[in-house]
Amino acid sequence: MKVSVIIAMAGEGTRFGARYPKELHALCPHRTVLHCCVAPLTELDPARLRIIGVVGAGRARSMDVIEEELGKPGAEVVFTAQNPQRHGPGLEGAVRAGLPFCEGVTAVVLADQIFTTERPGDLTRTVDAARRHGRSALVYPTTDPEALRADGAVAFDRPAGVITQCEEKPQEDLDRFDGLWVVPMVSPEHRDELPAIATDPAPVLSGAKYVEVGDYVNVTRPSDVWGRRCPEC
Repeated sequence: MKVSVIIAMAGEGTRFGARYPKELHALCPHRTVLHCCVAPLTELDPARLRIIGVVGAGRARSMDVIEEELGKPGAEVVFTAQNPQRHGPGLEGAVRAGLPFCEGVTAVVLADQIFTTERPGDLTRTVDAARRHGRSALVYPTTDPEALRADGAVAFDRPAGVITQCEEKPQEDLDRFDGLWVVPMVSPEHRDELPAIATDPAPVLSGAKYVEVGDYVNVTRPSDVWGRRCPEC
């Protein structure tokens, strides 16, 4: 079965405050946020991997990075433009724009989020969990109130290995949550639920199997990656 990965990179990145897309911010010579974002995907079998880059204006270099890092090793790469009038705005619209091109297990990766897996094979195990159980996710364990208020918060049942609840940017009762969702994945029968991940993640992730990532940063400002380097740097 194929694995389809929607890479959302159509946002304007106004908070980042740069004249270039924030995923092209350099962490070291020749390695950008986007290089680090897609690096974990190289674990997957390229012969079964389809990358769907959802782009907006000014993303020519971002498209080159995707093609160089994933297309050249053998993954199938396609690009589509997000039309806010047709697909809707924000991440929800980006996912809607990418869905028609998906086959098999479908994952969503945000081009401005960097993560590293804890153990070799963790990404493959998360894909297999989605295939077997319908839904899965890579998650980042944290109880930092600032992070929970800014991103998609999740609560875990660690003995069962499932997500018990989730909420987009909760502002109160934060002690309910154990971490953040990083990469949601679904089997084909749940694919139409994926756009909700941006606004109401509960239908997508409640009850989903999860695997913890070792490191994670959501790049909204240059200061988020000050001093940070890609493993390849």
